[in-house]
Amino acid sequence: MDGESFALLLLAGAKWVTYLGLMGLTGAVAVSRLLAPASGVVELRGGAVDRRLCLVAAASAVVLALGAAARLYAQTWSVFGLDEPVTLELVRLIGIRSRWGGGWQPQAGVAVLAVVGAAWWTRWPRGGWWLTALAVAGAWITLPLTGHAASFDSSLPHLAQVAHGIGAGLWIGALAAVVVVAPALRREPEGHGRFADLVRRFSPLALAAVATIALSGVVTGVFYVGSVDDLWATPYGRALMLKVVLFLATGTVGAYNWRRLTPRLGEASGTGRLLRSARLELLLAAAVLLVTAALVHLAMPREMM
Repeated sequence: MDGESFALLLLAGAKWVTYLGLMGLTGAVAVSRLLAPASGVVELRGGAVDRRLCLVAAASAVVLALGAAARLYAQTWSVFGLDEPVTLELVRLIGIRSRWGGGWQPQAGVAVLAVVGAAWWTRWPRGGWWLTALAVAGAWITLPLTGHAASFDSSLPHLAQVAHGIGAGLWIGALAAVVVVAPALRREPEGHGRFADLVRRFSPLALAAVATIALSGVVTGVFYVGSVDDLWATPYGRALMLKVVLFLATGTVGAYNWRRLTPRLGEASGTGRLLRSARLELLLAAAVLLVTAALVHLAMPREMM
């Protein structure tokens, strides 16, 4: 493997870890709200479901922070690694003094805030939830600062990327959280009915999120891709087409779950079938995120003109 390919692998891998952490954190925040009583107040009852959500939030916040650190190292290696060993001084140079570092710093700060919020959540649910939700919003807002959107004078690509990310988090992240809390819900009295209620609350959120992803994806595609021919004539275009195919496959499984399996919920057999299909949906979504992580570090067709 040549140096440039290894650099892309490092950068994409670190970005994928960041996406996974942020997805989990977004999902924990969203599902906590979906499980809240009619008053909408997030309360910690001390049950297994709450403990699982707190664990998802804490683990995801740590992964997000590790992803931020990994991205700093990967960026430093991509700049200097081919010519000299990566040292702490070079890491500081990229993280503090470079233009990329100027966008990375708020992302790192938000990741630390997420760790604090998730830890606080276990002791003070209401305040901890709000602090974690604030960190999630901040993470999605600052993430495009080190991506392609930062190269445009217009703010529209940035806003589209924020909407794209939040949509993905509310769909895939929330679905992952639903799958994680399902075993605890199933052990409760009338647990299958409560799980069915959670899934039915999640479905409209997922539909709105998918629509947001599709619309914002079209907007960013218009900005990033120079022409239709670039979709198969450039590495970025081919990766984008692969992402679209995987997105459609993920959406197809999600539509099947919504139309065919959700109406059968309320009994153990229906819950089991939905969870198995949801895991397939999450596996495909993880592949979408991996391709997305690579896309961020491929040259846009417009940059190659």
